[in-house]
Amino acid sequence: MQFNDLDVGIHLLNNFNVLWTFMLLNTRFIGMMSLLPGIGGGAQGLKIRFGGTLLMALASLPATEMVPPPDNIVMMGAGLLSEMVLGAVIAFIPSLLIAGAQTAGQLSSTTMGLGASQLFDPSMGASVSGLAKLFGDMVVLVFLLVGGHYVVIKAVSGLGGEIIPGTFLMGGLTTELLINRTAHVFHAGVMISAPVIVALLLTQFVMGLITKAVPTVNIFIVSFPLTIGIGLVLSALSLPDLVALIDRDVRASENSILVLLEETEHREVHVKSP
Repeated sequence: MQFNDLDVGIHLLNNFNVLWTFMLLNTRFIGMMSLLPGIGGGAQGLKIRFGGTLLMALASLPATEMVPPPDNIVMMGAGLLSEMVLGAVIAFIPSLLIAGAQTAGQLSSTTMGLGASQLFDPSMGASVSGLAKLFGDMVVLVFLLVGGHYVVIKAVSGLGGEIIPGTFLMGGLTTELLINRTAHVFHAGVMISAPVIVALLLTQFVMGLITKAVPTVNIFIVSFPLTIGIGLVLSALSLPDLVALIDRDVRASENSILVLLEETEHREVHVKSP
């Protein structure tokens, strides 16, 4: 049986709601892949992200409610933007964990005197210290090992509940949730770097006493390697606690994603009810 171009066009027009739903899902996964940590990072990861969004959108299509296309192009653009924001918001929650760990590494490096040694992090688009890059990569590894990316992909695909494509709006609960998770970045950064900062503060205090007691000691030559050594040793000793803190924050991020989805589903049910 052969099909000509006209038959294909008619078939697409008759099933345009399926095509439109697929476009919405693909846009949602594009927003997710743009911020999801640990998957498809860097320039070479564009190939993974592009193919992955198409495959995940196609796999999610049978379990998604088909929506008819809007009447005008403005509403179509609003629907695509809504899906892009939904995917980005869900993936933005775990990406804040990396920001918190890198903030801790940056604070520790500055206190140790390693602020001059900077590395360019392509995932963040900025220069960070070596210790901050190490902490950020560790967060990504823990996030992938505990299966956090599966939770995000399941939430974005809508398999955990009913999410009507093109209807997402940021409500008060979602906004408050994002503000709290953003504030948690600074809280996590201070908690992780606190042992190093306190220890080096005491070290500098002792160095000051030694300078007063023995003025002939060149404190700058002694204190620089001493503070770096103490900071690196304490950072290594705090790695188990860092992993435990990351694991707890990843599970808290899962709960935050569930809260976001529950608000979205509640709003959609309210809209559909007469």
